[in-house]
Amino acid sequence: MFKITKSDLTKKTDAQLSALFQQAVIGLSAAKSDRAAAQMLLAMIRAERANRHRPYAPG
Repeated sequence: MFKITKSDLTKKTDAQLSALFQQAVIGLSAAKSDRAAAQMLLAMIRAERANRHRPYAPG
C-alpha cells in the first residue's frame, strides 16, 4: 500500500506529511492486511516531523 522511504519523507512539505499521515490512518482502519505498512509509515512520518522541529545544535 505505501512505498515510501525516509528520503522521500524529507522532500515532503509539512502539509504533505500531514496529508500522508491522514491517508495512513485511514489505511489502518480500512484494510487490516496493510496494517503493518501503515504503522511503519506513521512511525516514519513522526520521526521526520520530530527531526524538523528539533532545535539545531552546531557541533
